[in-house]
Amino acid sequence: MDMPTFDELRELAQRDPEGFEILRAELIEDCICRSSECNQRRLRGLQFVIEARRRVASNPMKALLDIQAMMHDSFLSLQQALFAQQCPSEPPAPARAQVLRFRRSGSVVE
Repeated sequence: MDMPTFDELRELAQRDPEGFEILRAELIEDCICRSSECNQRRLRGLQFVIEARRRVASNPMKALLDIQAMMHDSFLSLQQALFAQQCPSEPPAPARAQVLRFRRSGSVVE
């Protein structure tokens, strides 16, 4: 399947959002089918996660930022794995995260 130009996709999304989504799904499926069989299961799993993130996001910009963060995390993991192969004597730097406490509405945390 030939990839439409950006302008064609933009025009379709504005004129026919449902048609755009159908075409988007077809293009993704075509891309997955053209990949090697050993990669297809992984690509389908990745697409499932992407679609789930899109569905739960409150708006398209939030979906974009969530998927972008997912890609960044994947790239960081790859970078750490490559670094570990080049310098096996140095352990990869531990990931740092700040743990946030959440309160349920109406409850008090002491």
